[in-house]
Amino acid sequence: MGFWGWLFGVSGHKKIDIDWLEIESRQRQIEALPKQGQLGYKQAIVEYDKLIDGLMKELITGTTFAERLKGLRAKFPKGLYSSLWKAHIKRNELVHDSGSYVADWELMDFMRSYRDSVSFLRSLSIR
Repeated sequence: MGFWGWLFGVSGHKKIDIDWLEIESRQRQIEALPKQGQLGYKQAIVEYDKLIDGLMKELITGTTFAERLKGLRAKFPKGLYSSLWKAHIKRNELVHDSGSYVADWELMDFMRSYRDSVSFLRSLSIR
């Protein structure tokens, strides 16, 4: 954005309007799901993936989660980008393969990736 855009509030970016209190509430609900066992593990991954996708939709255009994530690649720290991809791939496996399973250690890694991604996307939204 140039000087005049900055001065008059004009930019090529869409207005970001994210209710972070609602996001935090959804995170708490998602974080409670694993207490329900394997089904809760799966549901937590799917719900966190939806939450991340909704946040990315506010920040960048794209038809799919993958397109939006690729569009944000340059902004993401490399390790976080990679771990979020792995979590999304697991989400796809869970949705498309009824026999898929989530190990305890996997769940902890995926949940951490999603949590860290929410924090990172929050930092992008306030810049």
